[in-house]
Amino acid sequence: MTSLPSETLSSPLLSEFVGALADDAEYDEARLRVAIEVLLAEARRAHPALLDSEAEFLRYVATRLPGFRPAEQEVAAVHTADLLLARGCALGVATAVASFETDLLGLVSAAARKLSMTSAQADELRQQVRMKLLVVRGDGIASKIGNYAGTGALRSWVYATGLRTGLNELRRIGRAPVPAGDEQLLVAMPDKNDDQQLQYMKELYRSAFRDAFKNSIGELEDRLANVLRHYYLDEMTLEDIGSLYRVHKTTVMRWVNKAHAELEVKTKSRMIAHLQLSASEVESVLRLIQSGIQLGLASVLAPGEPKT
Repeated sequence: MTSLPSETLSSPLLSEFVGALADDAEYDEARLRVAIEVLLAEARRAHPALLDSEAEFLRYVATRLPGFRPAEQEVAAVHTADLLLARGCALGVATAVASFETDLLGLVSAAARKLSMTSAQADELRQQVRMKLLVVRGDGIASKIGNYAGTGALRSWVYATGLRTGLNELRRIGRAPVPAGDEQLLVAMPDKNDDQQLQYMKELYRSAFRDAFKNSIGELEDRLANVLRHYYLDEMTLEDIGSLYRVHKTTVMRWVNKAHAELEVKTKSRMIAHLQLSASEVESVLRLIQSGIQLGLASVLAPGEPKT
């Protein structure tokens, strides 16, 4: 458990965070204050050089919360170190970009191997993902690393991005990928990210996950399902989706994060109810779901037409 800093959270910092929350956000102020104190303590310990402004970082976190649960619960679930690193990359901080390229870009190569890509295709995929995640486009559109919300591990998010991009490229050239089926995509997560228990859970419950996930997708409101399809399959930017729905990109980001949160809660509930899991297995199921959400989206949402 992370120990709290000796000083208490200042009211201005709390106000900065609350001011950036969605208008309909729910929270308990006392619990939220503690959750933010823990988050900042983790950020100071993980990447102190990237924490240029605590107020700015808190606003960054607040705009990425799904708004599906009370804010203090969502803050407690944030992958703080990962989100701080991603923010640094989005801002173009050289040390953050270098750390990303050294520690995380290799996951794209793992995705290419799973898709049986040639060496040349793997090199091209790595460059595509690097450009997509780290480079600001000439028209001023921000790099996609800024869309990472900290709701799951950054390693899984990068791997899923590589896999989705690779799948799209293989579809474009008319070659079916080797992992054919959403349960195989789920198991395709890099082994180095998982302990033996999680690997066992993936093998044991992959079919149950597939069914629960598909049913949960079907229960999403039409707008959320279509936004996910535009974002993950059509690879539209937040700005483009915002133009389509005539809302700001921050609203689109909240929609994407809300859909993720709903899928996680619904899928977890279905699996626990159907499999009658013991309390000791619930945490492993949650980790399974978090690692499989984006990969499942790539296969469950495609092919097909948007919901109407």
